[in-house]
Amino acid sequence: MTAFKQVAVTSGAHLKSLRGYLDRSNERHEVLGMDSQHLNDPMNWEREFDRTREAYGHNRPGKAGAKCTYMYHQIIAFNPDECDVNGGRLSPDDCMAFAREWVERYYPNQEAVWTLHREHCAVDGTDRYATHIAINRTDLETGKRLNEGRASRQKVLHASRMRDMDGRWGLAQMERGARNSARHARQQSRGERRARKAGLASSPAFETDLDHVRRVVRESVQAVSKGEESNKMRALNDALEKRGVHMRPSRDESLKARDVVFEYRPTYGRQGKNGGRIEKASISGRKLGRGYSLSGIQRGLGIAGRWLARECEQAVDDSMSDA
Repeated sequence: MTAFKQVAVTSGAHLKSLRGYLDRSNERHEVLGMDSQHLNDPMNWEREFDRTREAYGHNRPGKAGAKCTYMYHQIIAFNPDECDVNGGRLSPDDCMAFAREWVERYYPNQEAVWTLHREHCAVDGTDRYATHIAINRTDLETGKRLNEGRASRQKVLHASRMRDMDGRWGLAQMERGARNSARHARQQSRGERRARKAGLASSPAFETDLDHVRRVVRESVQAVSKGEESNKMRALNDALEKRGVHMRPSRDESLKARDVVFEYRPTYGRQGKNGGRIEKASISGRKLGRGYSLSGIQRGLGIAGRWLARECEQAVDDSMSDA
């Protein structure tokens, strides 16, 4: 399912951040497209929003002691697999049309403005499209504030609406417990983000364990692909072993396709749930990203075709059992 997030804009700091996403002249956030609803001058959307709220008394909290929600910041992030930058069918124009349909269908009486961005994931190098939408709080028909209930109800409501949108557009639906993008790596855990922040502060060359495994696998695949070995998977396994990474078949029976797991020793101090030092860790290739699953490695090694793929998987089994 297309990913969705909504945050209430209640502070000047958040408004400044949102302004950056909606500013076509902002070099930090390149804007691929811009559109609006019920605005005379979209480039000055913030001023029009403010005048409308002021006219209806919505620049003040609705309840004493509460924060004033001026508008909502919504993000529609499209599945990387379905974006044309990764071979999917969604073009920038499609994504803009999707956003317009979303706004017109669910917020027909709100002033709104939205922009499209091509976002890059530094973890696995994938790109995707995402729209940032500002929804003004005032309902122009009723004169009341937009109110979709408590946060818990909003999440259910938005998820239901997005499933409906994806269904009409023929986009993939999310499956509980399944990986919903073959191209997008698992995002960093809090622990990995903390490790990267602390490590980079002390050394510009610091890399997290998962970054280290990605680099070792990527460099080994590139080297083996240029070699003359007849069994490239066995050659890859040998190359990884020499660099401290052990590759074995995945034992996860819930996966729809076979995968590999990479076992490694942490390169810096990490503690487990019991407080003890982690001496050995593992992660599946599919969680590392697009080029690290079994099929991704096969492509990187130049192995193609169903027969060769089966032979390749058997080589993984054989080489791991010998290790």
